Amino acid sequence: MALTNTSTAAGGLGRTIGDAVIAFNHVNVMYPICTVQQAARGSSHVNFSDWTKLTSGNVTAATQATTTTAIAITTAARTATITEHVIASTVSDLVLMGSNDDIVGQAGTALGNAVAAKLDDDCVELGKGFSQTECGAGTALALSHIFGAMRQLRAASAPFPYSLVLSPKQVWGPKGIISLLHDDAVTGSNAKPMSLMGDKGNEAFGAGYVTSIAGFNVYWSDQIDEDVSSGGDAAGFAMSKGGIGIGVGPEGLFRIASERDEMLRAVNYVATGFWGEIEVKDGFGVYILTDVS
Repeated sequence: MALTNTSTAAGGLGRTIGDAVIAFNHVNVMYPICTVQQAARGSSHVNFSDWTKLTSGNVTAATQATTTTAIAITTAARTATITEHVIASTVSDLVLMGSNDDIVGQAGTALGNAVAAKLDDDCVELGKGFSQTECGAGTALALSHIFGAMRQLRAASAPFPYSLVLSPKQVWGPKGIISLLHDDAVTGSNAKPMSLMGDKGNEAFGAGYVTSIAGFNVYWSDQIDEDVSSGGDAAGFAMSKGGIGIGVGPEGLFRIASERDEMLRAVNYVATGFWGEIEVKDGFGVYILTDVS
């Protein structure tokens, strides 16, 4: 009788690990646009520094050979605590033997997608906490709100690049960005020809998406709440990279492992993410709550 051991199953296990990593990178939205720092070995925390802004008012005119009053440079520590984020699946031998699907290979994809979605979910929730706001409950998104977010980030001296992170309805819904870039309203008894707003309107109409607008790189996440307080409003936000910090575990962000349970005649697959998220600098983000109902 042939024995399936780690040598003969190496290909399947390799696909599980590889697929999980690929799915994680493909699904994840927030990780590339946040400030990321890995914890040192032996530590479960990452500190991010929030520097107090110095202004022109801190600079004084002075005369030659006179003493200048020193200004304190202050920073606040924002601490991200690393925690585990776990999803597990048990696959029985009968399932493995009786399925035409590549169960072993697809397990990594499914688990990896779930962990990636959890990272996005944790981070987009922080977007609701930015004290600077644009638009508001019951109000449809307008281009003026996007430029308003730009104004607030620039006033805070937030460094580029800037990201606009929206829900699917805030992008493709009837009250979303795409609808702002074209107009096909009916006037009187005759249909009005499609009116597009320049190059961005053409991009939206041709590709169904815009990659940038008003100085922002545009991203979307289906983890964003589209029914805040049951009011039909979506919790999008704009941010500079320094607005949100992600602390990564000392041994990396993600791990997937398999474990044989002979008593159960099954294999356990366990995917674990190691991270902590924190708002680093409040002025580097703008909460954009808009009506999408």
